Amino acid sequence: MTDALVTLRDAVAALPADGQDGAGEHDAAEQAARFEAVHDALVAVLADLDRT
Repeated sequence: MTDALVTLRDAVAALPADGQDGAGEHDAAEQAARFEAVHDALVAVLADLDRT
């Protein structure tokens, strides 16, 4: 489960803070990929919890 939590933390850290992507421009595909990574990591954490 530790690996899943680390992956989740990293994915959340990659999200822009307060809707800012750092470059000042909004790239919908990049944002979608970041949120998908968070979703996948969260599913992995929940699956690990379910196994315990």
